[in-house]
Amino acid sequence: MLEFVAEQLGVDPGCAPEYLTRPKTAYEHAWEIRDLLELSEFSKREQEVRDYLAARVWSTIEGPQALFDRAVVHMLREGILLPAGITTLTRLISEVRRAEHARLYRTLAERAGPELRARLADLLRVPADRRVSELERLRTAPTRASGRVMVAELHRVAEIGGLGAGAVATEPVPAVKLSALARYGLASKAPTLRDLEGDGHRAASGDLLGR
Repeated sequence: MLEFVAEQLGVDPGCAPEYLTRPKTAYEHAWEIRDLLELSEFSKREQEVRDYLAARVWSTIEGPQALFDRAVVHMLREGILLPAGITTLTRLISEVRRAEHARLYRTLAERAGPELRARLADLLRVPADRRVSELERLRTAPTRASGRVMVAELHRVAEIGGLGAGAVATEPVPAVKLSALARYGLASKAPTLRDLEGDGHRAASGDLLGR
């Protein structure tokens, strides 16, 4: 690599060690390259990168690695210098994901209202006279077919519809986010979902919406 660069610059590769004798030389050259290519320091356009990431977190289910790659491509395309350390961008992505997921949960909670939230929370508890939660009972499909089972299933569907969850206006939450939450809810046990009731648990549960 050193020989290739030296050939491009028309210099002797043997002089490379001298480049390190004056520490500020590398910085000066970096500044010259920045000015020549009209690049911007990350610190001056951090908010732009943050806004870009926030939009992707809100509208997709991309995880931290995908968001990191997207951010790098965005900065290269927009002429923004990458931060000096990888941890700077990693920390920024973590902050943005936490904030956007909290906004998502807060939006859905406000749209659902206190009464519906209470009814849904009750589904996660096991009644004294049963062995499973109400959620498990409602989402368990029948194992055999008969006229009596069909009637029971129609009652179950009516009971689910009566909860009122389908009437909640979920805009502006993207459909892909709702689908991810629905899949997680269908695949998770009631105790796991009950543990997510606290804000701290919700903020930390990034696996709901992207790894």
